[in-house]
Formats: sequence, C-alpha cells, structure tokens
Amino acid sequence: MCIEKDLSSTFDFVSNFQQNIKLSGLPFTDRNAQLSINDRELRLDFQLTTEEAFKGYSSGFLGQFYVINNNGEKYVDPDQNGVLNGTLNLGDSDTELQNYHISISRLMNEKWNEKEEYYYRFILPIEKVFWVSNIRTIAYQTGRNRYSGLIPIKFPKGEIQMYPVHIGEQKYLTIESEMKCTYEMMQKYIYSISLSLGLVTSTIPFDYAYIIATRTENFTDDLICGFTQMRPTIKGQYQFFTTNMYSVKECLTRNHVDYAMKQLYDGETFKAHLQDWIQIDEFEKIVLMLYGNEDLARATLILIESSTMSLDYQGAMCAVALETICSALEDSKDKFYLSNDNWKTNVRPPFEDLINSLRKEEIITEDHAVNMRNKLNSFNTASNKDKLSLPFSQRKYTLSKQEKGVIDSRNRFLHGHILGHCFEESFEEIMYASLELQKLCTLLLFRESGFYGLIVNNAVLMGLKKAISAEEPVLI
Repeated sequence: MCIEKDLSSTFDFVSNFQQNIKLSGLPFTDRNAQLSINDRELRLDFQLTTEEAFKGYSSGFLGQFYVINNNGEKYVDPDQNGVLNGTLNLGDSDTELQNYHISISRLMNEKWNEKEEYYYRFILPIEKVFWVSNIRTIAYQTGRNRYSGLIPIKFPKGEIQMYPVHIGEQKYLTIESEMKCTYEMMQKYIYSISLSLGLVTSTIPFDYAYIIATRTENFTDDLICGFTQMRPTIKGQYQFFTTNMYSVKECLTRNHVDYAMKQLYDGETFKAHLQDWIQIDEFEKIVLMLYGNEDLARATLILIESSTMSLDYQGAMCAVALETICSALEDSKDKFYLSNDNWKTNVRPPFEDLINSLRKEEIITEDHAVNMRNKLNSFNTASNKDKLSLPFSQRKYTLSKQEKGVIDSRNRFLHGHILGHCFEESFEEIMYASLELQKLCTLLLFRESGFYGLIVNNAVLMGLKKAISAEEPVLI
C-alpha cells in the first residue's frame, strides 16, 4: 500500500517563508523588513528613525498590521499582540536610523477564518524520523520519491494522517486532516498524536508549525498559509518502549546486570525480535485514548516532561502523574467497602450515637463533632493506597512488594520529604522511586489503551541496587 501526496505547494511555501517582506498598517510608514524564525516565534527585523520609534513605543500593543510577501499576499497576526522591541535612543537626531524588531507567535493569511472548517496540514520541525523504529508504518509517495513513516489515525469525525517530509536539509513531521475541521479541533488532534508519540518514543514534537489550510482535499488549490508557535518539544530522558534488544543487552552488560540477560535468550539463542513494533491499530488506540481523556493526556505530558527535570522534582511529578492516571481510571462502583444502604443502616448510626454522646458529655466541642460527622463517609471509602493499586489488578498486573512500597512512599515526594539518610543513599532511593513510578504510570497507560507488549524497566537497565537485589525483570 502506498499513498500519493502532492507536496509541491507545501514545499514552496515552507522554503520561501523566511524572506524579505513589507510591513504595513503600523504607526509609521510602510517599510521593508526581514521575516525569520527565532526560537519558535516569528521575528520581523527593520529600521526606524528615532521619531518613528518614539511614536511606536507610545502606542503600546501594535494592534493589527500587515505582512506582505514578495507575491503580494497579505498576512496578519490574529492575536494582535505584537510589541515593538529595541533601544530607544533619544539622544540621536530624529532622522537617525536604528534597529528594531517585532516578535509574534502567529501569522496567518488574511483570508483565513479561525472558526471556519478547512483541510489542514501542519508541518512541525523534527531532528530525525524518530518513530519508524518503534511503530509499524506504511509508505507514501510524493513525485518520484517514496518514504516510509505514514500512520493513518481514524478519529470519530474522520481520518488524520501523520508522515515525515524532507524539505532541503530539514526534516518535518506533517500532521494532516483528511476531513474538514476547525483550527481548534486540529490542535486537539495534533496534541493527542504528539503525546502518543512521546509515550512510545519519549519525544513529544511541538516547537512550531507551518500551516496549510484549504477547502479542497488535494492541498493544491486556494491555499491559505501561516505559522504558529507551539510549546517547546519535550525530549524525555528515558525510553519506556523499545524494539532494539541489542541496546537492552548492551546496557545490561555495561551495568553488570547478569541475571536479567536470561530474559533476552532462549537457551543460547538471542531473541533479537522479542519485541515487535507497535502496530498501526495499536498506536491509533493510544492516540484515541489520550484524545478522549484530558486527564490521561495531562498525565502523559507530566510523565515525560518530569524526566527532563532535576532529580529533586522527578519523583514528585511522577507521583502526581500516577495519582492523575488512577483517578481518571477509577471505577465508581469500586470506591466503597460496603453498599451505601448497608453503610447507612448498620454502620453509620452507632458512630453518630457515639459522637452525640461525646458531645453531650462535653468531651468534644460542637466544631469537633461536626468535623467527625463530616469524616464518617470516608470510613467506607477505599483508601488512596487502594485507589492507586486497584487499576493494576483490573488491568491484569500484579504489583510486587517493592512496587507497593514505592506507591506507599509517593506522599513523601508530594510533601517535600527526601528519601534516604545520606546524599548517596538519597540519590539512589529517589532515582529508584522515580523510575518505578514512571514504569507504573507507563504500564497503566499502555494497558488502558489495550497494548500489552513489553515495557522497559529503566531501574534494571541502569543497574540500580534495589531493582537488582529484587531481581526485577528488565522488560515487563
């Protein structure tokens, strides 16, 4: 199967986007400027006289203005948040030219309507085509060139396709709608796809995007183009999934984790293909899970971004991610020890009588009595520890004694306590607990999506003492 893509107009737009342009509609006369991308945002560089700069500074936010390219096409900043940047030197003469710039986060063709539905093609910069070693993909062809890496994803309202493109020396991830949708909906599709790539590859691609919008599905006619800044790309420090058993073997050898090697061998035969690629339908289920559940999406973002932080914060952030995931997966019918009727009829009344008796004898105050009554219902509610354990058993995973211990210790992270009694011990304890919490979060997310493949146990891979002493498996 090979899908045809006409990318010629897209290539032209991206290749010629950074160019000399004209600025119009600002508090000074029209002038030439240079359009460039600077750290995920757009920068418009030009010169002003001292008199013009003073007038521009006095106007505050610049409001709507036009960027006119060499083809005479007009672009606007939909957010209208441009601010004049530069050094205003009042000592110079009024006609002295000085360097100034305007930074903006979005730039769109003036014909674009944010509320209207279009076919959208977003092109995000990437360093390499990083998903093809973990996810089964299909091929597409553009002109005479054929590339692998395309993944179709069927959302409730239509299909979105993601695939790599090469424009000059730069590689891009293209996310394209095969049905009309609004800009807001397209952003939600991109968010869930990027997060899913992060879960599988540890890299969440964002940064910025070139935008192609059209009313015709072939992306060749009546193109409405633009640019938007996005949050920074997140490159997680640890991998949760891999098909490369040789890299696993190398890490175990380097860290002298000999016992774990047996998982990679069948007798004397090395199981190079122990882990298969994630299939397209399996990846689609991950995307749809995160698309349909904002809490799980947020937890995935926290989980991957936490690994980029200082070790002091990783454990706390992973504990937050685990709490978020378990709350999102919580089944209300499993929250109570007894049925509501049984609790109200047989258990709560004796407690109420005891509280009333204590109050009557003035052993407790009325405020204390009210507080005790308010807490009575919590006696029939599963503990937080139970809430964090139940999702695992529901998804056919039995927590080990050490994993239960890590879950129990999460509150120490959340309340700012340090594990261990000396620096070296604390480092080892925090690292182990953080990696275990990451593993447990990842396992729940994958299994909730329906994927039951092997997950990397990074605590073993890194040779941490607690993981090795318990002879934890390197792949779970």
